[in-house]
Amino acid sequence: MSVEGDVLERALDTLDDVIYVYDETDRLVYWNKRLNELYGLSDTELDGMAATDFFGPADQPTVEAALEEIRETGETIVEAVSPTVEGPVRFELTGRQLTDDDGEVLGFVGIGRDVTERSEQAGQLSQHNERLAEFADLLVHDIRNPLSVASGHLALARDGDAASLDAIEAAHERIDRIITDIRLATREGTLATDIEPTDIAWAAREAWEYVDTEDAVFDGPEQLRLDADADRLLRLFENLFRNSIEHGQTDDETPVTVRLEATAGGFAVEDDGAGIDPAVRDQVFDPGVSDTTGGTGFGLYIVRTIAAAHGWEVAVTEATSGGARFDFT
Repeated sequence: MSVEGDVLERALDTLDDVIYVYDETDRLVYWNKRLNELYGLSDTELDGMAATDFFGPADQPTVEAALEEIRETGETIVEAVSPTVEGPVRFELTGRQLTDDDGEVLGFVGIGRDVTERSEQAGQLSQHNERLAEFADLLVHDIRNPLSVASGHLALARDGDAASLDAIEAAHERIDRIITDIRLATREGTLATDIEPTDIAWAAREAWEYVDTEDAVFDGPEQLRLDADADRLLRLFENLFRNSIEHGQTDDETPVTVRLEATAGGFAVEDDGAGIDPAVRDQVFDPGVSDTTGGTGFGLYIVRTIAAAHGWEVAVTEATSGGARFDFT
C-alpha cells in the first residue's frame, strides 16, 4: 500500500462512523476498525457478512428494503437499530452504488452513523410537545366552568344584583388559579400539590357552586378531613360533578343526586344516574374519551391526574343505585 493509502486507512479507522463497502453480491469486503469495535468481531469473521446480519428481526426488513432501493435508484438513507457490544445503537445508514468506468456495478459504499442520542432527543421533544398540547386542552376544558359562572352572574349584576359582582370576582380568581396550575404543570410535567389537612366535604360543596348543576342535588357529610391540596380538589370535584350531571341524567324530570361519602380507604363520589357501561370503564380516564356530543373527554382524565398527584388511586364501579361510583384510595 502506498503512503497515501496508508494515511487514508488510518484516517478512516480514526472515525467514529462505520465505513463499509459491499460487493455486487451484497457481501462485506471492506470496513474500518469501528465495525470491529462495535461487534467484537475479527476481520476474518466480518469478511463476507451480509448487511442484514448486523440487525435483529425487527429491523432486517428495513435494511433489505434499503438494499433494494440502492439497486433501483443508486442510493439510500434509512435508520435501523443494531445490537452491538456497546448496547443497542440506532444507525443512520447511507448507501451509494459503486461502479467502474464502464458503469458496471461493483457494489455499494456507505456510512453508518450513530444517531441514538439524536433520536432520543427527538422523542423527548415529541413527548414534550404532546404534553404541552395536552395541558392546553386541559386549560380550555377547565376554564369553561368559571367562565360560565361569571357570565351568568354578569347578567344578574346588570339587572341590579350587586352581590353577583362578588361571584364574578371569585370566578375570575378561579380562572387565575387554573392558569397558574397549568403553567406549573407544563414546566414541571405534573400537577404540583400543596398537601395539608383539608376538609374535602367543604371543597366538594365549594366545587358544586362552580358547576352548572341545574336541578341536581348534592348530598355529603358536614365534614370529611384528609390530607390534600384544596385547590386541586376543587378541580377534581368540579370535573366529577360535571361528569355526573352531563352523563347521568336519565330523563327530563328526575334530577341527578350526587353523594360524597367517607370510605375505609379514603372517599367516594357516586350518583344515581345512568351509570357507565362496564365495557368502557377501563377507558373513561383516557384523554379525549367522551360519549356525549360536544364533550371534550378530558374531565375524568383530569380527575385521575389530580388523584395521581396526591398519590391516590381512583377506580370506577357501579353504585348501588345503578349510577356511577368513583372510589379514591
